[in-house]
Amino acid sequence: MVDFLLTQANLPFTLSLTFVLILGVFEALSLCIGYSLVGALDDWAPSDLDIDSDADSSAGGSGLTEIAAWLCLDRLPLLIWFVLVLVSFSITGYISNYISLAINNELLPQSATLPIALFFTAFSCRYIGALVASILPKNESSAVSIDGLLGSVGTVTIGCAIKGNPSEALVKDQYQQKHYVLVEPELAGIEFSRGTQVVLLRREGTVWSAARFDS
Repeated sequence: MVDFLLTQANLPFTLSLTFVLILGVFEALSLCIGYSLVGALDDWAPSDLDIDSDADSSAGGSGLTEIAAWLCLDRLPLLIWFVLVLVSFSITGYISNYISLAINNELLPQSATLPIALFFTAFSCRYIGALVASILPKNESSAVSIDGLLGSVGTVTIGCAIKGNPSEALVKDQYQQKHYVLVEPELAGIEFSRGTQVVLLRREGTVWSAARFDS
């Protein structure tokens, strides 16, 4: 068994599983001092996306945002999602090589097992990730509708927003939950570059009209 795990063909999968175990040890140690890696990474991650249910690509939605949503990256804490990726990748790789060993009495080359593992890992994130997200505890009282963000202050994260050409902005609601929304200046001739703080004034479809925020 050890020889199977440590063989060159299984090295990427063994390294992935080892990294999961190291993360588990660090999480356990961090909890002993009252600090959680899960919470810290979830607060830090810029990929914690919130996608309005009526958003579509014709309204300026980001392709990367749609991919992240399909992979359930927006529904799971970052560390939990990362562990799911590593475990799925490892298990799929081991199973592929085990089946090959049982049938052909030899292991598959990494050029074959890596694409197979990545393919099934993507579907694992999609479906197992959705299952995990559905059973994670949720605080229903902290749910905020998209219209509840009116008056919130956000920070432009991508590109340069001008009237008629919105950009993404990160907004935190009163529960400190993160939302990514599309914003554009209320008036023509104004630009919101990356890092500009704006206040949400009015929503039209999936786009918020905003004004520069002066603290």
